[in-house]
Amino acid sequence: MKNIVVITIKLLIVTIIAGIVLGVVNAITKEPIAEQALKEATQARQSVFPEATSFEELDVQISEEYAIIQSVYKALDAQGNDIGITAAVVTKGFNAGLNLTIGVGADGTIKGMMVGSHNETPGLGAKATQPKFQSQYTGKPYDQKLSVVKSAPQSDYDIQAITSATITSNGVTDAVNTVTSFYQQMAGGAQ
Repeated sequence: MKNIVVITIKLLIVTIIAGIVLGVVNAITKEPIAEQALKEATQARQSVFPEATSFEELDVQISEEYAIIQSVYKALDAQGNDIGITAAVVTKGFNAGLNLTIGVGADGTIKGMMVGSHNETPGLGAKATQPKFQSQYTGKPYDQKLSVVKSAPQSDYDIQAITSATITSNGVTDAVNTVTSFYQQMAGGAQ
């Protein structure tokens, strides 16, 4: 009985010490991790909307229809004019957790799309991170929905699917269509 009490006290002391150490490490790393995440998000916005010189976070109500949209930033030119938006999106491709940043211009075109972190299948859906796939969205008009095709695109509204990863391709394209629709409903969105 005495041994059980001694072992329990030792385990309690080790647990308390481990908890304190973990708390200290968390306190030390929390701010640098947040700063790095902010830096990466800013770089993603700049990547999908290169014409913008700055971005302003918008406090918008996002309806259930647009629930995949996590945040929206107004894109501004050098004179401070509103030239579109960028949106951070978390959607589902083949797997959940597909993070995208999408830029939509007031001129009626998609400025860019970038895949961030994801859980897509290596060698298949993970190819959505490649410039060849992502660049297909840049410059596309959004007065109609984009659609995924398995062969070479025949119209301005076609996106060629990643071979053997049509589900990921559809997930990304649906997210882009959602953001363009959201922007069209916002004041100042191209119709």
